[in-house]
Amino acid sequence: MASEREQVLFENESYRLTATRLVQAGLRAELEGVGKLTITRGEERREVNIPALPAGCTGMRSNIPVLTAMYNLAAHELLANIQDDGTMLAGAAWSTVWTRDIAYAATLGAGILAPQAVKASLMSRVKDGVIMQDTGTGGGWPISTDRLAWAIGARTLYLSEGDPEWLTYCVDVLRNTIAQDDRVLPQHTPLRPGETSFIDWRDQSYPDWMSPADIGASYAFGTNVLHYTALTIVANMLDELGREAEAEPYRERAALLAEAIEQNFWSKANQQYCMLRTPDGCPDDRTDALANSLAVICGLAGEHSLKAMNGLRRSPWGTPVFTPYKADKAAAYHNRTIWPFEEAFVMLAHAELRDPAGAVSSMAAILRAAMAFGSNKENFHAQTGEAEHTIQNSDRQLWSVAGMLGMFYYGLFGLQYEHDNLVFAPCVPKGFAGSHWLTNLHIRDMVLTVRINGYGTDICSVRINGKAGSPIIPLSTKGNLQIEIELMPEDEDESPATFPPAQDDLPEPQWDSPTPTLLRWHPVPGATSYYVYANGKALGATPDCDFAISRPAPFCNEYRVQAIGHNSSSCLSRPWTHYPEGCYRQLRPLRIGSNGEYEIEQQQAWLNTEPCTEKLDYEPATLAAGTYELRVQYCNATASLRDSDTCALRELLIDGEPAAVIPLPHNTEADNWEHYSLTAPVTLRLKSGRHHFSLRYNPITCTNANGAVNQCMVRAITLSRRA
Repeated sequence: MASEREQVLFENESYRLTATRLVQAGLRAELEGVGKLTITRGEERREVNIPALPAGCTGMRSNIPVLTAMYNLAAHELLANIQDDGTMLAGAAWSTVWTRDIAYAATLGAGILAPQAVKASLMSRVKDGVIMQDTGTGGGWPISTDRLAWAIGARTLYLSEGDPEWLTYCVDVLRNTIAQDDRVLPQHTPLRPGETSFIDWRDQSYPDWMSPADIGASYAFGTNVLHYTALTIVANMLDELGREAEAEPYRERAALLAEAIEQNFWSKANQQYCMLRTPDGCPDDRTDALANSLAVICGLAGEHSLKAMNGLRRSPWGTPVFTPYKADKAAAYHNRTIWPFEEAFVMLAHAELRDPAGAVSSMAAILRAAMAFGSNKENFHAQTGEAEHTIQNSDRQLWSVAGMLGMFYYGLFGLQYEHDNLVFAPCVPKGFAGSHWLTNLHIRDMVLTVRINGYGTDICSVRINGKAGSPIIPLSTKGNLQIEIELMPEDEDESPATFPPAQDDLPEPQWDSPTPTLLRWHPVPGATSYYVYANGKALGATPDCDFAISRPAPFCNEYRVQAIGHNSSSCLSRPWTHYPEGCYRQLRPLRIGSNGEYEIEQQQAWLNTEPCTEKLDYEPATLAAGTYELRVQYCNATASLRDSDTCALRELLIDGEPAAVIPLPHNTEADNWEHYSLTAPVTLRLKSGRHHFSLRYNPITCTNANGAVNQCMVRAITLSRRA
């Protein structure tokens, strides 16, 4: 039994973590040495054996037993996820590799411990030279567009291995993928549309009214951070290959995207990044912990970094995926949960800012979860700290395992790459003060043993192979290195940072018979005021449940309302649209076929990729010059709202010329072919006169993620005139 006076790593109102023990209400977890963990819940007691690492494996040991034990548990679980074909499972409950999972896992630590399995897994997510999008809302890509997370995993692997063939392969894959996005995603803004990265259960995280089509046309902060990072990585990789002229366009695009991210997501009023913007540009001012952390780590957040991280709302158990929670969703998966991999990125962002007081709560949250569950679980409830209260979960979840490893490699030991150098910038909270060793660490042609002693972020001295040295080591160095780093603790007392508490959101406002001159909505409990938006622009705020429109515009206007409370807010309301007379048209489908030879039956048509169903013509329309929003009434019931990869794509032709690619995502459950809804709007500027509209399957622009199943039912086209 360990002494009750042993070193305390972290303590708050919910748990106490010491060098060998976790104590929380109803649970006690204790280590015997570093090879056995005993977990006691009430009368239930179980033992978890933690095997020693195989010879040649990158190891970690510490005079704080819990650190050694949890590193060994994570390393063992990572190796257990390697399949016979050399790729890595996403977790014990999952039977495949996913793009974002392996990308984030590679970035966090899997690339150090199992580089060949990481490489095989990343390559398995490339098909026909482009990165595969994970299945997701509405049938995956292009509703979900976060597949470029692959870039950060690929870059991490290159930095540690330095393989020029891998570098060339990655450049080709990334350029092909970006080019495919460019052919399909709209180009009127540097921002890239698509679902929030990893937060891909629509009902858990998006406003209730948003359909997969709306999600595909919205703009997520985290997904745009990934696109920025991928553009920057491509430019840097091309520079590394000596192809500077080819790199410049990607660097220019990254700069334009950075400006757009700053303008569209940073809220001066809230001093935080908003989670997303709706298709018409309204901000959803919830915060996304992963997105904020990635923005800090890649340097995009700049002067906002400290405010972005210190403003993240926390629970006693860690950092929730997003806050405020959706109050009307009791079930927890992304909503009301903490994911250890996301917590690891929060920790790394604090380490990037040389902020051990901020990092310690994330380090403790990751360690506590592994101690409490005896495995690196997929997620756990943000309000109870328990894994049993979530919708689904898995032991040895790949990116959770990698998050634990990354806490050591990139947090505690501060492994970084700067230009052509390997840099050590340790971040050791005061509670973690002690001696810690990394052994058999392979970086390019180096094999390193690294010892850090003390706590803090300031380095007092460095010795390399017994001689005074520097924490900056050229990547061209070869051979075995023994590195000893002494940290200089700061004089002042270092207490864990405090953060604003996570809480529920307010209900979405519901409309109450609005009119073109007076918007009305039902009161929202807890609201003190309301923001009103028209066509994505803020009209103003009011404490009342109505808002007068002094001069209704002669064109279609879309209004939304958001409820604001003392310490919380609501998601945006369902839009209410006013259509003045003459500003709304429906066009019926006329003929279908490669040459328009088949008549339409019952005003609906089956679109497939076969020649007889690949092109659909609509009745012509005589229109005044102006701006219009075009939508297609359709049904895609090939799979569920939440899953698969069969989002249909069709090219819109106006007067025979390509005008846009329209995603037609799943809008109902599988085989429910009677449910019709509208696609996201396509904004058009049309000249006065008679116009002909068609939908066409073009294999260059309309090949979807599935490649074989690309079909839907369609009815009318709608046109609404806008200001």
